[in-house]
Amino acid sequence: MRIIANTLVILSLVFLLAAPACTADEKEAKTEDQANSYVAIVNGEKIPQERLDQKLDLIKQRAASAGQQLDEQRLASIKEDIVNNIVEKELLYQKSQALGITAAAEEIDSQMQQFKQQFPSEAQYQQQLSQFGYTEDLLRSEIEKNMAIRQLIDQEIAANVSITDEELKTYYEENPDQFETPEQVKARHILIKTDEDADEAEKQAAKEKIQEIEKRIEGGEKFSEVAKEESECPSSKRGGDLGYFSKGQMVQPFEEAAFALAVGDVSDIVETRFGYHLIKVEEKKPASQQTLDEVKDNLKEQLEQQKIKAKLPEYVENLKENGEVKINMPTTSPIPGVTDSEKTEG
Repeated sequence: MRIIANTLVILSLVFLLAAPACTADEKEAKTEDQANSYVAIVNGEKIPQERLDQKLDLIKQRAASAGQQLDEQRLASIKEDIVNNIVEKELLYQKSQALGITAAAEEIDSQMQQFKQQFPSEAQYQQQLSQFGYTEDLLRSEIEKNMAIRQLIDQEIAANVSITDEELKTYYEENPDQFETPEQVKARHILIKTDEDADEAEKQAAKEKIQEIEKRIEGGEKFSEVAKEESECPSSKRGGDLGYFSKGQMVQPFEEAAFALAVGDVSDIVETRFGYHLIKVEEKKPASQQTLDEVKDNLKEQLEQQKIKAKLPEYVENLKENGEVKINMPTTSPIPGVTDSEKTEG
């Protein structure tokens, strides 16, 4: 049984923008012919074709931007998955309403604000809404639905999930690699940038500048203060502080230099694709194994989420079996939870 590829995708504000709901006015405006333009009926609630179309368009756009081409078989499978997800979300929302679950207005306001803050300007926020046929009222409605579904899952599934100490211990012992902390370095740096297409004269000017900075450091000036004045990296505001990092997080020349330094030492000039750097290592942490006590809280939450995701398909399947779901589109393979007699050709 294939149920919601990623359980909490249904709660994603980013993805919901690709699936605007119909308002009451929009429904009333439909002609008799348009009334048949739906992909599913969930307990009498028609799911309009545009929900599928807009989600599919978004997936096509993302594939195209990644240089991928979706063949007809893949598109058919994607359509099937989209319709299943829409149906399942509708079932969960209807159940939340039957149980009297509502989202608090202040929590919806907070979610609206958090979503809006993802955009650099009001104009870009409004442009994004318009691009997917949304208004703020429709966005608010979708947020309310998602929050109601989340509360439903918390109440009906999560509340009945528990993790024993024995389960924690077993998982910890069987997955030791997950709890290893690699060697880490805490460092500051000073960067003088060079563009990737910089000519030799520009590179030489940048190199001479970092050489002058190097002399200042060797002359006793405080590394963090010079970094604030001269570094062309955003970390300059913090005196060049990069915090802790492990191998694989920095470009190779930078990483090799940093891990080779002793605590307190400053590197020679290091060239990377970003420009020229001076690096000062302030602390080092050797590789270590986290204890069960150290990871217990996070691990418990992780295992609880796994159990919730495992139980959700059965919960949704039960809603299907006790409701009426009809799919109104051709499919390439059976729709989970829907019998052939329940399908109609669109």
